[in-house]
Amino acid sequence: MRNKFVVAVLSAVISLPFAASLAAQGHGGGQGGGQGKPGGHPMGGPGGRPEMGRPGSPMDRPSHREMTQQPLRDSQINGGAFRMLEKTTSLNSQQLQELYQSSGAKNFGQFTSAIVVSKNLNLDRAAVLEGLKTMSLGETLQSLGVNKEKAREAISEAKHQVREAEKNRG
Repeated sequence: MRNKFVVAVLSAVISLPFAASLAAQGHGGGQGGGQGKPGGHPMGGPGGRPEMGRPGSPMDRPSHREMTQQPLRDSQINGGAFRMLEKTTSLNSQQLQELYQSSGAKNFGQFTSAIVVSKNLNLDRAAVLEGLKTMSLGETLQSLGVNKEKAREAISEAKHQVREAEKNRG
């Protein structure tokens, strides 16, 4: 009897944050069929299993806007890619660090790629970095008038240039 009580309490405690999360997302409760996901069940998938937790489920991944920026590491600041950015932008280390922090880039790799792409395609660097606050780099480039294939190629080339700069930092 005691074990059943402990299981019931643990189940309730574990499900509370999930239920609150669903309510906050507007997935509603059990009243009225048809609320929530297709199939009419308020919890989503077949048999009432929630969609969250399924690998690859859209609800399992944070949106681009929800991700937080990774801090710069000393190894990145002292690396070849950072030196390349100093030459490319004519900004000093402190200015580049401030630019990174104010940009929409989620990590140093995205930041370096964005700067290199903006230079290679002769785009406004500030507009590219600002676009990263709400979109991926590819989406940002497309919003600035670059076709999808050209954006893909430019990002690939920028990543290659960054890798080469890291190799040649010596």
